[in-house]
Amino acid sequence: MKTSISLLFILVVEIANAQDVIIKANTTLSITNGTTFTIGNALTNDGTLVNNGSILIGGQWVNNGTYTPGTGSITFNSTAPVQVINHNAQAFNRLTISGGGTKQFLADIVINQELILTDGILESSNNAKIEFGSGAIFSGGSDASHIKGTVQRTGQGTLVFPTGNGQAYLPVELLNTPSGTTGIIRLHELASPTLTGNSTLATLSDKRYWELVVQDVILTQSKIKLPSRNESFNSLDNVVVAGSSVALGTYTSLEQSDFSGSPASGSVTSNLAPTTVFYTLASASTDATIKVYNAVSVFEDGKNDYLQIENISKYPQNTVSIFNRWGDRVFQVKGYDNNDRTKRFAGLSTAGNILPSGTYYYTVNPGDGSEAITGYLHLK
Repeated sequence: MKTSISLLFILVVEIANAQDVIIKANTTLSITNGTTFTIGNALTNDGTLVNNGSILIGGQWVNNGTYTPGTGSITFNSTAPVQVINHNAQAFNRLTISGGGTKQFLADIVINQELILTDGILESSNNAKIEFGSGAIFSGGSDASHIKGTVQRTGQGTLVFPTGNGQAYLPVELLNTPSGTTGIIRLHELASPTLTGNSTLATLSDKRYWELVVQDVILTQSKIKLPSRNESFNSLDNVVVAGSSVALGTYTSLEQSDFSGSPASGSVTSNLAPTTVFYTLASASTDATIKVYNAVSVFEDGKNDYLQIENISKYPQNTVSIFNRWGDRVFQVKGYDNNDRTKRFAGLSTAGNILPSGTYYYTVNPGDGSEAITGYLHLK
């Protein structure tokens, strides 16, 4: 096997500057199973490189030709401050990042099977992203090794995005996602505390926010889990996930279903589904006033799909009733819950019938002895 590869080098490979390796145009170099191909410096592919073995690159990688990932793996292990990866929007089967420093990728990279984050920051240039194929996974992820750039993942259930800012590991998780979910996460660091929120939020993060784009599905039954790192909150007890359709606000509370750790190093999980675009952490206002958002759409497009009642979760003994214009009760539920389809109003009667568009009237009884709240809503 070694003799075969040596003869192949003579035909398809030339050595530049005594260390750089160039695969010639119109030629093919195949790395067979069980073979390790180690390049101490730069490797340029102007032909076709077929990898069924293991390739270790200690310098710049420039792929001007075709890289066929096969069953092989590739490792970028330079110990230099910056190692450039120009893969020209092609795929790796198994990719390992080691050696420390920054691994700067200049074009999109697709991971077919696994990304192994050992030591080194995989940093985007030219707005390039790391795209995980369906079923692809990653291992590792730490302050010393993560993705500083846009990450795309496809799958269902829990999807983890191994993002960070180049110094801190700041992974985002989407929980309970349906089959066929494709999510794209991008981290935005704040230079100054510029985020704004509505009256339900007391203080918003002065560190960062995330941008989430979801393709083809609406995450109506999902939750989003955000990391807390060096945040200025006193604790995470009263911290919620907040969402907005605009980057700098106005953010509204998606409440909190769980948290762990501390503002210095922890995480917060939303209670409501992530159906907007931008997300951050915020401390909730101590105001427990019930507020009814009186517009309901039946289009299930993620906008006003149900009657949202702010702070209703603070009154677990509540009863919500809805009446038509003639005073007939068409809907009633005890323990109204914004995040439970069976306990919220989405344009259906109690019996499950579709109600006609128009004006309806509601009564919210908090169930704690306080006065009921009444008003009207528009059903479209």
